[in-house]
Amino acid sequence: MKKTIIYISYCVVILLTAVSCKDKKKKEKAPQQTTSEITDKGAADTASRVIEYTNLVVDMANSHNSYLKDILGSTEKIEKALKNPSDKFGFLRIIHPHLTKFTVNNMNGITIENPVPELGKENQAYFKTQVTQYNAKFEKMNTDYKQLKDYLTAQDYKDDKGAKSYALIDTIRGTVQKLYTEKIVLMKKVNEIADAAEIVVLKDSPLKEYIIAMKTDMKNIRNFIDLLSDNANSYTKISAQAQAGFAALEIAQAKNAGLNMENAKKANKEGNYKNFYDSFHNFLLHTKKTLRDAGENGRLSSSDIEGLDSDYDGLIRNYNYFNQ
Repeated sequence: MKKTIIYISYCVVILLTAVSCKDKKKKEKAPQQTTSEITDKGAADTASRVIEYTNLVVDMANSHNSYLKDILGSTEKIEKALKNPSDKFGFLRIIHPHLTKFTVNNMNGITIENPVPELGKENQAYFKTQVTQYNAKFEKMNTDYKQLKDYLTAQDYKDDKGAKSYALIDTIRGTVQKLYTEKIVLMKKVNEIADAAEIVVLKDSPLKEYIIAMKTDMKNIRNFIDLLSDNANSYTKISAQAQAGFAALEIAQAKNAGLNMENAKKANKEGNYKNFYDSFHNFLLHTKKTLRDAGENGRLSSSDIEGLDSDYDGLIRNYNYFNQ
């Protein structure tokens, strides 16, 4: 029942405004930059370019999340309709997925198809290959789904008893699973590179405290949900651990929601930060009810875990808004 972050969950973008805040602070402090400051700025600029590129990869992953899920949901409805030809409304219930296009380049002209030199030759080649392979599979899935859609529109299933559609459905599902697998590998690499670049970017950032607080809380929430998911059918065994984890999250939410907002206000980020911790508070309310029900039933249902996962996705979206 445990979900893979890239499968359903949204991915995390990294703050770039921290660089501009840092640079502005330095300019205000001294008209003449020392050699050390110039070196720091060069490192920050390099890290910023790396983060700009990896954020595009994250945007791609996030933009495809709901679409891939909808593709799978649609194939299930199509399969059900094919197996129940007497249900004249079966095909009418099918709503074909719509893909929301993501931004393939940013304001500085960086594109996802052309990894920036600042990544280094090895990582440049890696992303070039992986993104190309991923996009090829994604286009294949769309082509196969269009073929399936045309097949249904022409009602060709009446000629071959649905044989071609079953084959297309199997192919589409197989491609989706390959996409999930490739996204996991790709995003693991993104996280490794982006985390290292983030350390440089956030070195003197006035927003560092807020970012660390949110990222730490998201990591702990993810671990908490995974604990519940891994033990959903035997909640009683981990109920004490779950309650302790919940209590720790409550303490963290109260502490970090109360951070001094002076620097956040200066960067016009106060509202975004507040939204994140309001969402965290709502997650805790939802979780409290879920744990109470689990205590009574001795287990957690798939919908219980999906509900918590959905709340977690909302937290990531709010974190990403903070970083825009």
